[in-house]
Amino acid sequence: MNRRFIAAVLSASMVFSITACNKVNEPTEPSVDETTVSESSSEPDVKGNGARIAVFETSDIHGYIADISTFDESTFEYRLAYIAQIVNNARASSDYDDVLLLDGGDIYQGSPISNLTDGAVMRAALDVMGYDAVALGNHEFDWGVDKYATEADATLPAYKVGSFENNPDIPVICSDLYYADSGERTAFTQDYVVLEKAGYSICLIGYIPDYSNEIMTSKVSSYVINSDLDAFVERVREINEIEQPDVTIVMAHETPEYIADAFTTDEVQLVTGGHVHAGIYGVASSGVTYIQGDTQAKGYASAVIVIDEAGNVSVEDPNYTCITENPELLYDTPENADLLDDDVLAVTKAGWDEISDGLNEVLGYIDTSVEKKGYIDGVSTTGGNFVTALMVKAMEEDGVIIAFYNRGGYRCDMIVPDGETRDVTVGDIYALNPFNNYWLVYDLTGAELKQQIENALYSSNYGDQVTGLTYEYNKYGTEEEPVYEVVSITLDDGTPVDIEGTEPVYRVVTSNYSATLEGSVFEGKTPVFPEVNAPIDNQALIEVLREMRDTEGSDGYIPVDTSPNGICLNASEEEAA
Repeated sequence: MNRRFIAAVLSASMVFSITACNKVNEPTEPSVDETTVSESSSEPDVKGNGARIAVFETSDIHGYIADISTFDESTFEYRLAYIAQIVNNARASSDYDDVLLLDGGDIYQGSPISNLTDGAVMRAALDVMGYDAVALGNHEFDWGVDKYATEADATLPAYKVGSFENNPDIPVICSDLYYADSGERTAFTQDYVVLEKAGYSICLIGYIPDYSNEIMTSKVSSYVINSDLDAFVERVREINEIEQPDVTIVMAHETPEYIADAFTTDEVQLVTGGHVHAGIYGVASSGVTYIQGDTQAKGYASAVIVIDEAGNVSVEDPNYTCITENPELLYDTPENADLLDDDVLAVTKAGWDEISDGLNEVLGYIDTSVEKKGYIDGVSTTGGNFVTALMVKAMEEDGVIIAFYNRGGYRCDMIVPDGETRDVTVGDIYALNPFNNYWLVYDLTGAELKQQIENALYSSNYGDQVTGLTYEYNKYGTEEEPVYEVVSITLDDGTPVDIEGTEPVYRVVTSNYSATLEGSVFEGKTPVFPEVNAPIDNQALIEVLREMRDTEGSDGYIPVDTSPNGICLNASEEEAA
């Protein structure tokens, strides 16, 4: 298919790590010691009487206001509507004097219902649910951080989804992001906010790690992240000194235990985390409590802040609750009417109505699972082979014979039970490749091919998934500090590549994300074709699959390559297995 046609159309240890879902039969809340429950009152909260404040946190939702992957409305999992009802129950309960609702970042990117509404459906849901603040995730930069993720007043931008329309005042919290040119703090994020809950002041302070190498260079090059933890500790102390809050909470798009360990319980009482895609909770060695919700709204984290009459603060019941073990409880059925928030349910359906036309179009079928972690040789995956093979197919008329793609660029699995087949729809491709990256074509020498593969072995972000060649390499050093050496490359037609040579050149396609990373072999090179004509990945994949489906004699079968691409010559028996 012609390029011009396409263009038209934790490693850190954790006190607790949830590796399996908690069993959920009905909405749950932080557990309550019956002897310490305060009575609810319609009277204003009075500081000095003590309080119990329930805290709920989601993180890395990635657009999963609902799991719509079945594209069958009867089996949609309305995840945020379920979590919203749990929060509603806590707000109405006499067990708590107030409720704090937070998100740890990476709100938008990942699900068609979010991507195809430019995140509007997510902003609507967070607004309707009454979130108190959100942290700044790395994927908030994907579409332009100061346009879709936050705006000039450092709150979530306006949205319109169906009849839902508003400009939320939910603050976006991040204290260590700076403009690269001036060195000043970014105006579109707030270092911190101070809220009143149950008559007490709660200070929320934001922190992000230096995740800039996980963001497309063009989206993050205008900013600098000062992730120095010692500097952040000092900043928190300054804020505490200025504001004198009753409770201080750090909202970090980072492993929360790591942050919690940097503070004393006098400085910070709770840390909420994100980024590592796990439901975790516990108490750090410093005594500071931490919580974090799992990715894709599969569950929520919770805790209870307890303030006694003398103003002493403790945190009870840190927990993570999985909500997806019994997915039928998340369906929109009469039996579940009391389990799902009506307003969030309505927002979700409005978003679905906006994007549903055409998503069910069948592009073909597969008989082999396409998996993000379906490792074939320790590096290559069936998901990577699926995407890169289609990239080559799409660009072959332009002379492309090799494709590189980063493993983090495809985001879901398409599972096929043994002996069965599975349809691949337009919606599947949007879910598989949600980032709207575009493809760039380059001519590389044999020596540059060798460098590209070695770069990708060190970091998958450079494009560790490949079609069009196989390679052999040795791995030296340690697991913590490995050293890779590519010793041979062979094209799929059997042609050996001179890995030290400068002639001939080989035409390759890769994503702009990988090509523009600092240190990339493509850095400083001019693409063969102008970027203005570059295909968008999900659109291009959809078009090439349509072309394959509509080719005379095709029954729609889409092959999935399960052959290895990289062979480690000195792999241990365990690694080889």
